[in-house]
Amino acid sequence: MSQGLYVVVEPKLQAALSAVRALRSASAEKRKQAALHPEAVIREMLGQGDEEPSLFIETEKFAERVLDVSDWIPPILPWIKISPQGWAPPVDFGVRINGVEVPMSSQELDRACDEMRSAINKGEPSISVNGNSLPAKPENLAALEQLKKGVEARSKPEQESTDVGEPAVKVLVIETNFHDTGYNKVKVNPRPGTRIFPALVKTSPKKHQEDGLRWLQNHWIEGSKGAMLCDDMGLGKTYQALAFCAWLSDIKASGDIAKRPILLVAPVGLLRTWEAEMDTHLMQPGLGILVRAYGEHLRGLKRGKHSDGSIGLDTSKLGSADIVLANYEAVSDYQLSFGAIQFTTVILDEAQKIKSPKARMTSAIKALNTDFMIAMTGTPVENRLADLWCIADAVQPGALGDLKKFSATYEADQSAVKGLRDEIWQLEEHIDQKPRLLLRRLKTDKLEGLPKKVEHVYKVPMPPRQLEAYSRAIAVKERQGPGGTLGMIQALRNISLHPFLTEGKNSTGAPLNVEDSARFTATFQILDAIHRASEKALIFLESLDLQSVDLLPTLLQRRYGMARAPMVINGDVSTDKRQERVFQFQEGIGFDVMLLSPKAGGVGLTLTAANHVIHLSRWWNPAVEDQCSDRVYRIGQNKTVHVYYPMAVLPQAEEHSFDMQLQVLMNRKRELAKNLLISSAFTKSDYEDLVRGVGATGQAHNTQ
Repeated sequence: MSQGLYVVVEPKLQAALSAVRALRSASAEKRKQAALHPEAVIREMLGQGDEEPSLFIETEKFAERVLDVSDWIPPILPWIKISPQGWAPPVDFGVRINGVEVPMSSQELDRACDEMRSAINKGEPSISVNGNSLPAKPENLAALEQLKKGVEARSKPEQESTDVGEPAVKVLVIETNFHDTGYNKVKVNPRPGTRIFPALVKTSPKKHQEDGLRWLQNHWIEGSKGAMLCDDMGLGKTYQALAFCAWLSDIKASGDIAKRPILLVAPVGLLRTWEAEMDTHLMQPGLGILVRAYGEHLRGLKRGKHSDGSIGLDTSKLGSADIVLANYEAVSDYQLSFGAIQFTTVILDEAQKIKSPKARMTSAIKALNTDFMIAMTGTPVENRLADLWCIADAVQPGALGDLKKFSATYEADQSAVKGLRDEIWQLEEHIDQKPRLLLRRLKTDKLEGLPKKVEHVYKVPMPPRQLEAYSRAIAVKERQGPGGTLGMIQALRNISLHPFLTEGKNSTGAPLNVEDSARFTATFQILDAIHRASEKALIFLESLDLQSVDLLPTLLQRRYGMARAPMVINGDVSTDKRQERVFQFQEGIGFDVMLLSPKAGGVGLTLTAANHVIHLSRWWNPAVEDQCSDRVYRIGQNKTVHVYYPMAVLPQAEEHSFDMQLQVLMNRKRELAKNLLISSAFTKSDYEDLVRGVGATGQAHNTQ
């Protein structure tokens, strides 16, 4: 008014707006009807006939699977039988008291924060943390709380921030298929297309890649809603997906299908790799207009707010693109915007990101409005068989029935899994027959000319300091009884890597001594040979402490006279810096070493300049460990690949050493997981076996 601005709303529009307002408090079924057929519902509420002029400009609708727009309420699934994997040892973290690292579990950290807060309020001088006295001071409380935040951030990799805007206040509520198969869309109508190789692709395919493209084309033409491409790491899933997208572009250009965008969803660190792969394999202009919808790029896409107050994206720009690149978090945070766009195809890279049926991110992906979906993952079963169900329910809703029945049938009875495999697994000799849900090939079978991969178990007896710390940890467990099992596993895990992690500096005051650790001794013996050959190595190491520049990187730089300390890739390294370090490592000449955390460095990186992989510390899931090794063992590698497992063994009871028992369990899990439908993650019984194996020699480890 003060600026002379008036808004005049005619009576019919006023009535329609009032009806829209009334719908906000209507039943869920009524709101769903309005979302799918807004004009019809408004006409009915206003008592209008079809002859009345329309008040609507039609926009894109949400997918048929969407039931409502509402607050997010995480589902509770108490009937799912889950192996008790939560019993696993904690991740590497703790507090350093008087130069000694005291390992802690998440529960112990929570308790320490509460006790420290209480002690400060009561004026008490200290608290006890795992038998160690910690002064009750505000700065120590602040340190514990900061550690807690860091641990929570590390334990939730799926919550990777988009750094832009605000997460959605409202979400798209979908038919979940948890208790029954309420949404069943395994197939739709057949689609146009001829099984030919697209002219847009400029690099020649390998035979298995050509077969993979034809399998995807069969899914599309026969009207399938989607497919799971689960080829082994390094077989070129990205290439096959790009070839399929190029083929779709040809069909769009012919006018046989609508010109709707393709949505590619991947972890942020892989999106730039996808663009590089497009430049490598596709002729210009590639797939056409590309829009980036992740990270900093989201700033330029923000347009106003939804009715719930959440930030919206420019759906017109997204919808007019030929291909949209987004990370999983962006799709989840801005799901009302992404869900309003009709896509020709959605491609999910590292699709195990949506393995959890209870995650908001998973629900947002399943709410996307798409004709076709491709889920790409080398590990569709990471922790449990329900991981597979969850991904399959996104690409072919209803194909595996409802989650409750699936869990009761296959997770409770492993003997039934073979029947499931026979039902969904596409045999390559039947590639041109009716396409099944999942295609999986191994690079050892498909890559002619791929160099040999040789595994080395490198055993070294524990030196005195390490043996003494190891024996002390066993003795403490024996005093504590069954309640000390977890603490013992974590202590032995750290001690077997280096006693520094539990004792701090040695008697000479040196912070880190190679000779105090059998694994370190073995690793440096291995690196000496690699240095003489002027080759490169990756070292996978979980401990962030040892990755610190003044510890292991400095030791390596001094020993081998390197011009700079070895580069590190872990969860604290940004995407841009990660790519810069990969490029620098790949382009460098001569000997070099890179340190990587298994979770951060085990996915999405190609480091074929190295042909040596050293697993200095072990991950509890052999599938994750194998992903790490495959950073070097993939297309582009032309040297023999050597994978090393340094072992710290007890001098007179080698087979009962922690490292040897862990190796036995890892090999057992690898064998079980070969058929892909058995989880390779450790369960409670696995950890109990580990403890029994380590403790089988009651006194042998005390013998000097």
